[in-house]
Amino acid sequence: MAGYQALAAVGRSIVTLLNQSFREEIPAGDPRPEAVLAGPVDFDKVDTPGAVIRYPAVSVYCYRLSIDRETRPAWAAAAAQDGIPKLPLRMHLLISAWDRVVESELTWLGLTVRILESEPTLTWPGPLDGSGDWQPGDAVRIVPDDLAMDSMSEAFQAMTTDYRLCLPYLARVVRIDGRPGTTSGEVTVVGSRTDLSGAVR
Repeated sequence: MAGYQALAAVGRSIVTLLNQSFREEIPAGDPRPEAVLAGPVDFDKVDTPGAVIRYPAVSVYCYRLSIDRETRPAWAAAAAQDGIPKLPLRMHLLISAWDRVVESELTWLGLTVRILESEPTLTWPGPLDGSGDWQPGDAVRIVPDDLAMDSMSEAFQAMTTDYRLCLPYLARVVRIDGRPGTTSGEVTVVGSRTDLSGAVR
């Protein structure tokens, strides 16, 4: 895996999984949240005309991307062999519930936890959105993120919205491949050389 649309495809896949499960879990006619991909600007427009987040809702917000250092060495070695750069990424997610009643928000968060814990692996072919240009057998795991309170507060300080109760999750590993033939197996080191007399050449 995967093409440059992989990150967006993972976001869409999580939203699709949640919405399908909401329909299965919640009886017809009862209030049912809609899962949406959202960003900071959407948090300031909740339940307004044209808003992405409309009550009731569950928002999935990717607030950070990071390199997956556990798998990067192996993928770098593979890239040196076939000439295709491979960058393994982690998507750091904050999942929040939106409703006019606090008890309902807690209910939606509890249901979201059950869904993600029951189906933590998105595979291709399967739940992964096809726009990611996946290969057969590709998989992305959705796991709880061990996020300190200080780190979560910092994430909200960067936004204009007030702090909200949320679930921190990780989507890993989302590997994006470069164009073929852009990686060289040779490394050239350029620098100065110092002889025994201390002179630099």
